Amino acid sequence: MRTRFAELARGSQPAVVKLASYGGGARAGAMMSYTSRGGELAVENERGERVLGSDALAEQRAEWEHLFDNRTASRDLGVFHVSIDTASLQDDVDQDDQLREILQSGFGDRRFVYTARERSPDELYVSGVIVLRDGRGERLTGDRKAAEIVQQRYDDSDAGQDVEARFRFNGYGNGVEWGTARVRELVAGTEREVRDDTGRLIGDAALAGDLVQKEWRRELHSRKGRDVMHLIVSARAGTDGVAFEAAVREFLGEQFAGHRYVFAVHDPAHDPKEIAVGGKRPHIHAHAIVTMRSDAGDRIVTSPQMFREWRSVMAEKAREQGIDMELTDRREFANAPAYSRNQVRPVSYLGRTEHEGTSAAAHTRYRAKRSNEVNFAKTDRSRQYAATAAEAWSDLANEAGGTREGAFAMRQSGRLDGLTENAQNERIFVADREEAVKNATNMIVLAEFVNGEDGPMREMTRPEFEAYESRVEAVLASVEQTLDTTDRADFDEVAAAAREVVDIRREYLEFTERQSDREGGQVSRAVRDDQYEDPNAQWDAAVARFGLQAVETANEVLVQVGHYREGLERIEAGELPQSFTASYQAGLEREINRAAEMAVDGDNHYMREAAKADQELQRTIAQIELSRAERVRSDTGADRDQKADSIDAGANRPNEGAPGGFQGAAEAEQHRDPVREVRSTPEKDGQTVEQQATMPSEQRTRHPDDRSVERKPGLDAELARSDPPQQHVPRLRQIELELEKREDRDRDDRER
Repeated sequence: MRTRFAELARGSQPAVVKLASYGGGARAGAMMSYTSRGGELAVENERGERVLGSDALAEQRAEWEHLFDNRTASRDLGVFHVSIDTASLQDDVDQDDQLREILQSGFGDRRFVYTARERSPDELYVSGVIVLRDGRGERLTGDRKAAEIVQQRYDDSDAGQDVEARFRFNGYGNGVEWGTARVRELVAGTEREVRDDTGRLIGDAALAGDLVQKEWRRELHSRKGRDVMHLIVSARAGTDGVAFEAAVREFLGEQFAGHRYVFAVHDPAHDPKEIAVGGKRPHIHAHAIVTMRSDAGDRIVTSPQMFREWRSVMAEKAREQGIDMELTDRREFANAPAYSRNQVRPVSYLGRTEHEGTSAAAHTRYRAKRSNEVNFAKTDRSRQYAATAAEAWSDLANEAGGTREGAFAMRQSGRLDGLTENAQNERIFVADREEAVKNATNMIVLAEFVNGEDGPMREMTRPEFEAYESRVEAVLASVEQTLDTTDRADFDEVAAAAREVVDIRREYLEFTERQSDREGGQVSRAVRDDQYEDPNAQWDAAVARFGLQAVETANEVLVQVGHYREGLERIEAGELPQSFTASYQAGLEREINRAAEMAVDGDNHYMREAAKADQELQRTIAQIELSRAERVRSDTGADRDQKADSIDAGANRPNEGAPGGFQGAAEAEQHRDPVREVRSTPEKDGQTVEQQATMPSEQRTRHPDDRSVERKPGLDAELARSDPPQQHVPRLRQIELELEKREDRDRDDRER
């Protein structure tokens, strides 16, 4: 600390490394484009390669695809419209009360706001914004299927018997910002009253923002993918650009070894973006887009300690390049906490960007930071750290005397002098002490949740998970109620980490439930909803039946199938560019064929069992089996023709090696034997058909998975015939229709 302070007093600049944002895989391309100024600036990747242009950036992003979870952002809020037959409304009942009853009959206990207007004398048109997740955890999807579900619930309700109303959704979104914007648009776009589900009037943008940000936030349970992070590394104006770029390159290479990343330096002298739109900033800085997961599977875990390490490494690399730079900590200067990008909006980009707060509290925080107000640490540990810093500044001021360095140290020491006086004058009331003890207890519990000390994920069933999720939210709500404004940033970081752990546990539980459905066969949805079996038992049963290697190998392929299917769905939904369609389609076909080959070859019986729940996979298996059967018949027929030619030739030459001249006839008779025909086929996947032919007939007629049902009698004989494969088409079509009907029934059950 003493050495760093001396260098700072002599003019060294502070190391600035900021985590700007996270993003899912779908956002990685847009973040790269921003870094490269729309492809006009070259970015450099972890291999030192220069990437220039939009097409090259798209290829670079495609290389990262295997590192993305591609977790789709949760659909938190939706925009809805309801058309109501005016003639069916009751004249003697307040209209607002009737409208809320209609909406609640369809939406249940979800939170919403609405406004109504007459579209025609016979139709009342209601528009609004709704939280898609209800109190029991059921989340609507905000699309046509969700509208059908809501419509059915309304039609079955008492209100639906009296009033004719048609529900539909017109979009959905993720997060508080999206919801705040939609509610404010609703308030600003109509001269009529906007009310919430309790009948309260939402009269202006401020009330709309408070409703979403303060009341709805905890009910959203919002999730968003974190596949990449956006880092910003800054230096003072006038810093040598070449040396700074080299320092950033060394910093990223050391700190994120094994991860994929690209970065670009924005130098005001070469920035193609104009000042009026945020370009040509007066200070040089670099943007880096880094994958959260490395090629080895390690994931970056961000924390205040990690941020401090980043600044320390960056300062070290800058000094190696001749740039005077040091690690700093705001507790050493009694600086005010930083403001986030969600708390301010830019109003001018001339010189140093000017902002205004998005709320009164946010603007106060912004002005405190800009005016460099004194702000003392709150926790005991931070106070001890600040006291040590004050002592170091005081020692440096005494040593440097009347020099420029001494004056700088004296100013910093003076800022921290109030720390002791502030502590002496501080009064702690009984209620505050009780709240502090309560907060400390809650934070300990919360830390246990985040660190996974609440129990291994594999041991958690659905009821246990729901209780666990409720406990986490209860702790977060309790801590937030007694939170000081200055600690909001720290709390948000801890809360985000806690909810991320909950999301991981939820995904694992859903995976084990899908695995249970796949292994347990056709189980009614009612039974699954009322009784959840232990996923460990399901896994152990599958391993005991099929073997650990077979289950793990099949699951790896099935996970890839699900990944490509989800990617195609996201492309269709507009979350991924259409240019990815070909690669995702090719990947899906490749993995489906891999899975089908594993099932047909018979060396993975678990895959054959899992295929029963996948219509596309069953269809591919049937096609492969028919193709192989046709190839066997084709090869056998060609071999028979070749032997027939040799027999005809043998009839016209002397007999060799067979008494009585019957060798050719014996060969002809031999090749009319179906079993010998099978023996004459070549090897297939390391297992010759000759070996199959030597098996007893009752074994040859069984399914490759000897635990499943037997094939129909005579199937092997059918395969040995030379009839065309078209004879199997009607039966295949019948199977496809049966699978489609079953899949439709299952989908309907899931949607209900």
